[in-house]
Amino acid sequence: MRPRILILVCLCCLGCPAAAAQSPPMSFSARAVQGFIHHMVRAHHFPAAQLVALFHQARPLAGVLSMIHHPYEALPWRSYRRLFVNPEKIRNGQAWLLAHAHAIRQEERRFGVPGAIIAAILGVETDYGRVTGQIPALDSLSTLAFEDPGRGAFFRHELSGYLRLCRREHFNPTAIRGSYAGALGIPQFMPTAYLRYAIGRSPGRRANLFASMDDAINSVARYLLAKGWQPGQPVAIEVALAPDRPPPPPGLIETPTHVRALRRAGFLIPHRLSNQLTVELVTRPGLASTHYWLTLHNFQSLMAYNPSVNYTMAVFELALRLSEPS
Repeated sequence: MRPRILILVCLCCLGCPAAAAQSPPMSFSARAVQGFIHHMVRAHHFPAAQLVALFHQARPLAGVLSMIHHPYEALPWRSYRRLFVNPEKIRNGQAWLLAHAHAIRQEERRFGVPGAIIAAILGVETDYGRVTGQIPALDSLSTLAFEDPGRGAFFRHELSGYLRLCRREHFNPTAIRGSYAGALGIPQFMPTAYLRYAIGRSPGRRANLFASMDDAINSVARYLLAKGWQPGQPVAIEVALAPDRPPPPPGLIETPTHVRALRRAGFLIPHRLSNQLTVELVTRPGLASTHYWLTLHNFQSLMAYNPSVNYTMAVFELALRLSEPS
């Protein structure tokens, strides 16, 4: 078992021996925290004593570790879909699109991401900005950074981004609340995405993704464009399997393949799609039969937001529903 910080953080290692006797006990691995503080001092010029005092206030959250390894996205598709593609979510999304029609039109001219896609992302992430998370971001990110052996390196990078974000924007790092994974604000950006992609509604204006819906709209669009979004191109196309053909083998599902291979397997694919086009076949159970979707480049761009097929299919289907005449 790893030693816990029930002893004082050794500031001597940080070049601050006089402060060592005053450092309070903490609850994370001493070696992990010390190593992270060393990195932040060396790479980003944070004062060591400030970080020691800050991490004294951070607390491990056991529930965060459980949630990160048992996310909603692991639910069966029908259960997951009911959470996000339902009459209430569709009604709220249509009302949201009307309320923010001006900002959406400006975004579409600037970035070319359909408003329904942005609405669907915000609908799935935060119920259109209503639910942005109540977990202290410092605690959740510290827990995942120092306690998760599988993804600790990723979350240490995000914890670093969080502290740099708070410094840049003059946020109190102990006051910010977010998701169990440390996602922040209306669009639930991870801290490094907030640092890189958040954009204000006008040139020279700093973005505030906790308070401004216009900023959230533009920032989501900017993020997707940076991840390869192709304006005017589809996300996925539903296709049918010829009635006399057996279901596709597992090797054709959710793996890159060419349209030619799917046509050979018996799928009825529109002629405008070249045989050489690389796609992925996604299957999802319907009420009466299996639904087959060819996912295209923009589907992969959406997956950059959350690398889950369930998540991306929910966003895509909700966007389709929001695009329908009300």
